[in-house]
Amino acid sequence: MAGRRKSMNVWLQFCAALILLVASISDAAAWGHRGHRVIGIIADGRLQPEIKASIIAKFNITNLADVASWADRTRKKRRHESSWHYVNVEEGRWTYNAARDCPKGTCVTEKIREFADILADPSASLRERKDALKFLVHFVGDVHQPLHLGNRKDRGGRTFRVRYKGKVANLHSLWDGGLINWRGESPRVGAKNLFKYAARLNEEVSAEKVSDWCLSTISDWANESRSLALKEVYNVDGDLSKAYIKRGREIINLRLTQAGIRLAHLLNTALTF
Repeated sequence: MAGRRKSMNVWLQFCAALILLVASISDAAAWGHRGHRVIGIIADGRLQPEIKASIIAKFNITNLADVASWADRTRKKRRHESSWHYVNVEEGRWTYNAARDCPKGTCVTEKIREFADILADPSASLRERKDALKFLVHFVGDVHQPLHLGNRKDRGGRTFRVRYKGKVANLHSLWDGGLINWRGESPRVGAKNLFKYAARLNEEVSAEKVSDWCLSTISDWANESRSLALKEVYNVDGDLSKAYIKRGREIINLRLTQAGIRLAHLLNTALTF
């Protein structure tokens, strides 16, 4: 009897662990809610005044940060949208190739192109253009997360297990923002201080970098993420070192900043006609 109870307890523990693992894989979202809000805040500050006014007047969107996680909420109801958030690339391939990696056009890079065209089309309905805007706010963030251009075999790092702070975690979740101690001292970015955090990232960027980043293409954004994934993100085995964590935070800050600046440029361009 005792043996049977022990077996049952082991089985229940296994089921609980499996449920947590599946949940962590299926619910993973690039940058998490806070990261996407940071991107929206940075982009908001770089919108042209007339574009900002147009977004408020036409779409009733006062702050881009407020709709930054909308696409994650909709995909819970519309499961076919899940693949729109990433591109999983064949192991060993260093650059994104649409024909090879996204033949049906149902991945983040091609959806950015699609929704940018819809947003820029004055003949599209107001609802279509508003949804396109909300998707773009999110997807521009997604494509800048290195593991959203991760390896196909490990589902963008979702089945790649490492140890962080004494606990087992999947690599993807850590690069969604888990490496940043949002509530802690380094950096000081509690939930109420996201605007300060975004402002700090924004202030550290030179005008020359902004100009260079805005000249890049969607494929460039994807290839940057792919290169970072292979050179930096996957360069780990077992426990995360202090050097890896420090470098990871630097990369995350860079990609959040680039995403915000490029999102603003995309919206400024698409809504100017």
